[in-house]
This record gives sequence, C-alpha cells and structure tokens, in this order.
Amino acid sequence: MPVDQTYDSLLEEIEILKDEFSLEKAKRENLVKELEETHEELAESHQELSDSINYAQRIQKAIMPPDYFVEEQLPNSFILYKPRDVVSGDFYFVHPSRGKIVFSAVDCTGHGVPGALMSVIGFKHLDQAIREKKMNRPGEILSYLDEGVNNTLRQTAGESGVSDGMDLGLCAINFKTRQLEYAGAFNPAYIVSKGQRIVSENAPPCAVNRHFSLTEIKADRFPIGVNLDGIVDIYTNHAVQLEEGDTVYLFTDGYADQFGGPKGKKFKYDHLKELLLDIQPHPMKVQKEILDTTIKEWMGPWSQTDDILVMGVRI
Repeated sequence: MPVDQTYDSLLEEIEILKDEFSLEKAKRENLVKELEETHEELAESHQELSDSINYAQRIQKAIMPPDYFVEEQLPNSFILYKPRDVVSGDFYFVHPSRGKIVFSAVDCTGHGVPGALMSVIGFKHLDQAIREKKMNRPGEILSYLDEGVNNTLRQTAGESGVSDGMDLGLCAINFKTRQLEYAGAFNPAYIVSKGQRIVSENAPPCAVNRHFSLTEIKADRFPIGVNLDGIVDIYTNHAVQLEEGDTVYLFTDGYADQFGGPKGKKFKYDHLKELLLDIQPHPMKVQKEILDTTIKEWMGPWSQTDDILVMGVRI
C-alpha cells in the first residue's frame, strides 16, 4: 500500500477514535450530571424527611406535659425518657383530676413514626377521659381509653382496621390521704417500701434487700385498643394505702429488654427490681441519673433496642 494511502487511513482511524472518545466523554459527562442531579434530589428528599420527623418530634414534645408542670404535680419524682429514634412510641401523662394526680407510662405498638402516631391517639383519649369526662379511677380511665383507641382504629372483626394498641400502667394518687389506685394493661406497677411491709394483701413483696422491699401490682393481661370482638375490656382497679417514703414506679418494657452486658443479653425485670431496691437511699433526681448511667453502661456497643421510659414518684 502506498505511503500516502496508509497515512490517510491512519488519519481516518484517528478521527474515528477521536469521535468515539468524544462520544464516550459526553456520555460520561451526562452520567456524572445525572448522578449529581440524583444525589441532589436524594439530599433534598432526605432533608425534607428529616425536617418532617423533627417537626413531628416538636409536636410530640408539645403534647406531653412540660417539666415544670410535672414538678408542680409530682414534686418528688423523676421521668427517664429515652426515645430510640427521633420520635417515640412511648409517652408519659401527668394531670390532676378531682383531688388526685393521675400519671401514666405508655408503650404504643412500634417505635419511630408509627409509634409516635399511636402515641398522639393515646394521649388524646387519656386527655379526654380526665379533662373532659372528669375520670380519676384508673380502671375506668383504661376502659375509656380502650374503647376510644379501638373505635379510632376500627379494630373489630367486621371492619378492616389494624391490630395495634398500647401497654401501660396508670396510677392516681391522693397525696393528702396517701391512697394509691392503679390499673394496668400488661405493664405492672412497682412499689418500694422500707423494711418488709405488706403493701397489698394480694401481692406480697417479690424482691427484698436488707432495708427495702419491692411489691409488684400486676396488670391485666390484655392490651389497650385491640378488641376484635368489639367488647370493651374491664380493667381491675387496685387500691393501695401508701406510707411516707414509699416510692411508686411505672415503666415500659424498653429498659428491661435492652440488650447488652458481658454476654449480650437482656437487662431483664429481676435485674431492674434489684437496681430499684439498691438506689432507694438516693433522692429521686439521683435515682434517675443512676438508672440512666446503668443502662448506658449495660448497652455498651449495642444499639438501643426500644424506647425507654421509667417514672418514679416518692410519697
């Protein structure tokens, strides 16, 4: 082949390669641009989602009683509240009602956004029972809450609702008479007293140490709001005479169910009972700090399993 033809052929091939390179470069630039646009869209969506969840957190905080109000109604108390996510399926409730102070620790189905939605429903019906209906007997309040949640979510066999509800313990205390009333849906109440005093004839102390005893007032074994037969549950109203220095605890299952420790196991309720007995000599604010530090140390490298809520009230 003549040299001129060979040279021309090489030039043609070079031009073809240049065109192909330019095309590939353009494709890469378009791909990079598309990836950048997708990244921006994802970042915007993530920011919108974060803003929405943070706004939901502000709403959830707004409906729960502020610290100053809790301190006014329950001056010798603490609330350890540790949501697993930004928003929580656990919530607490404190409100006066006809000479008593009603307080409750509530655990809704799920955590995060679904649990938070359930918490708004639960808070609404609790608020109605006490502020509008003027109820102050825990068993009556729980039955009202049960019916309200069930109707709101349409949880009957004949309707296409959901099977979600809440577990809780609810107390009403008359501080003048030191009379405590309690009702619960799965979640019990613990009462810690000096010595080995029998707090309830139906519930002897279940844990003791040298100076204190712990009595468990058991809850009814059906949750709030899950009534596929459409029949409202009747909750047992327990009455207990307290003495000065007694301490009442309500809680959700997050503390006892937290994984951790040297073997990566649950903290468990027996461990919690022992801890509550051990911290009795301390003021309530210090008890909160000890409970918080203990569960953090137990957790170690493990992530938080569930929302955590513990309420303590000293008489």
